[in-house]
Amino acid sequence: MKKILAMAVLSALALGLSACQSTTPVTVTQTSGEIKLPAEPQKIVVMDFGALDTLDALRVGDRVVAVPEQSIPSYLHQYQNDQVQNAGQMKEPDIAAIQALKPDLIIMSGRQNAFYKDLSAIAPTLNYSVNAADGHYYEDVKKQIRLLGKIAGKETLAQQHVKALDLKMSAARELAQHSDQKAIVVLHNDGHVMLMNQGTYPALIFDELKIKRAVAADALPTPAIADNGRPAPVMVDSQFINQYHPDIIYIVDRSKAIGKTPLRNDYFDDKVLQRIGTKVVYLSADLWYLSGNGLESLNQQIDEVVKPLNNIN
Repeated sequence: MKKILAMAVLSALALGLSACQSTTPVTVTQTSGEIKLPAEPQKIVVMDFGALDTLDALRVGDRVVAVPEQSIPSYLHQYQNDQVQNAGQMKEPDIAAIQALKPDLIIMSGRQNAFYKDLSAIAPTLNYSVNAADGHYYEDVKKQIRLLGKIAGKETLAQQHVKALDLKMSAARELAQHSDQKAIVVLHNDGHVMLMNQGTYPALIFDELKIKRAVAADALPTPAIADNGRPAPVMVDSQFINQYHPDIIYIVDRSKAIGKTPLRNDYFDDKVLQRIGTKVVYLSADLWYLSGNGLESLNQQIDEVVKPLNNIN
């Protein structure tokens, strides 16, 4: 599988030919309305790590002037340097610091929705969020990648990367479709392990990569209603594993991603796991919880998801 994916990337990149890049402003429509984004901005504040890793892959990372330093995932450690300023917290941007930088463009995510007006008053602000509930997650991610390529004046390079990603996705889907292994996705937060049947993680793993579900959404009992009026989360423990027999448990550890106590290694009963033949796969916490939707992050996520299908150690 590694050879297939590597060849897919190389062959697609080899398809790229030189082409004229756009140097005109780009107009996009967001929930806030229509906005005009500058062509080839030279000073970019990036609050979304998927957008950051896409800019990095497009070789324009030197235009990034600020990021949320304290939350930056390890695979983007190169942006923790004296040339890149701190843009504040992921959920609370430092408006004064960002304003002082006089950026040409700000790229935000849904985590900063409450600050959109403040940010857009400083510079044109692009919301890089991707809707995982519309059934077109991968296509939406590619649209965002192409958009950043157009804004950055790297349309040809972005298209080359998208072609490589298509080939890699196709190879991964083929592997998943020929595998009889079924999986669940769980989120760990402060000692609680919850089933994830909706959202970005299931959209990528089940809907796009075609990993088979061990638990169909309609197979679960109707969840209780929590105090906030929403369905209570479905907790996953050894008893749950014993009932549904997943071959793979993909774990996204939120606590670890934000610097808190990670999930205990003995959370699931080893005897239950061994009897059923269940593999526990710890996905890279900061990659999955803090990032995603980008060229580099999506490539790494595909690798992590398909790895247990091939029994690669």
